[in-house]
Amino acid sequence: MQTPKGFTLPELLVVLALITITLTQVSTNLTDTFDQTKLLTIQHELGQQLQLARSEAIKRNRKVTLCKSDLDTQCNTSAEWESGWILFENIDGDGNIDGDDTILTKHHALSSGITVRGVGNFKNRVTYKPTGDSTSFSRLVLCSHNQLNGAQVLYINSTGRIRSALDSDGDGTPEDSNGNNIRSCET
Repeated sequence: MQTPKGFTLPELLVVLALITITLTQVSTNLTDTFDQTKLLTIQHELGQQLQLARSEAIKRNRKVTLCKSDLDTQCNTSAEWESGWILFENIDGDGNIDGDDTILTKHHALSSGITVRGVGNFKNRVTYKPTGDSTSFSRLVLCSHNQLNGAQVLYINSTGRIRSALDSDGDGTPEDSNGNNIRSCET
């Protein structure tokens, strides 16, 4: 009697289930890695814009402001930071683009799923004085799909220094200035 060669239906179903589980896990990990890379890139771009704002304020000996905007020509307090932003020479220091002000750069809207929220004084704008100091201190929180895990935070202190928040405990969520995990992507 000849023994049949090949897999039985239950064996085939088990193998297919294992392949499906493995592919799903790999796909999820790749998506998470892609989202994290995208968030780090945006954090870097925003940090560069803040550095440029500071250096331009010193160079021009005038206030320079970075504000959220979806209009390309005016600040828009009803927009969100992910709608885009404008960097401009703020001659009268009012935080709005007037006829005398010069737009230095514009940043387009960010890809879907990314949120950037200004906390406190940075809800709508960040302004640097001619000395390079910031007019206040606070932070900008960047999240992918409103997830705290992998979020990025940029702190700007009153001297104008910009720094990224750390994840000292390695749990995937950055800490605030008191060493506590940030609690929200919204503030």
